[in-house]
Amino acid sequence: MLFRSRRQGISRCMLQSDKRSEKSQEISMKVIYATTLAATFLVTPLALQAATSMSDVEAVVTASQDYGITHFREIEFEDGNRTEVEGWVGEDWYVELDLSGSNIDHEDREKRIDGPWGMSAEEVRQVARAAMDEGITRIEEIKIRSNGSIEVEGDDANGREIEVSFRQGNNTPVGVERDD
Repeated sequence: MLFRSRRQGISRCMLQSDKRSEKSQEISMKVIYATTLAATFLVTPLALQAATSMSDVEAVVTASQDYGITHFREIEFEDGNRTEVEGWVGEDWYVELDLSGSNIDHEDREKRIDGPWGMSAEEVRQVARAAMDEGITRIEEIKIRSNGSIEVEGDDANGREIEVSFRQGNNTPVGVERDD
C-alpha cells in the first residue's frame, strides 16, 4: 500500500510537472509571437521609408536612359533603393534591369521581333507627377499594358493603397481606386 501511494504521488508530481512544462511552453510561444509581431510593426515603417519622390523617379528614369532604354514597360520600386526596370533598348532588345540607386546590379536581355513599345521617359515622368497630384506619396509601380492603359500604384499619405489609371498620351487620370 505504501509503495502504491508513493507511485501515485510520484505520478501526480510528474503530471503537475508536465502541466507546468506545457504552461511554460505556452508562455514561451506567446512571447515569441509577441516579439515577432512587435518586430514586424517596427520594420514595416522602415520599408515605407523607401518613399519614392519625383526625384527618385527622375533618378531611375535617367539611369535607365543612360543605359539605353527608350521605351519603358514597367518600373517597380522595391525596398530601400532597389528598383526593377523593364523596357526596350534599340529595336530588338527587351531588357530587365535590377538597379540599386543608379547602379545596375543585374541585367537580362531578350532579342524580340515584336518591336519596341511602352512609355517614353517623358511619359513616365508625366504620369508619375499626375499620380502624385492625385494623392500618391509613395510610388510602388508604374506599368503600361499593350493596349495603352497605364497604372501607377502606391500609397497615400495615410499609408492606404491607391492606384491611378491613365491612357497613353493623356495625363488626365481615367480612374482612381483607393483602399479604405
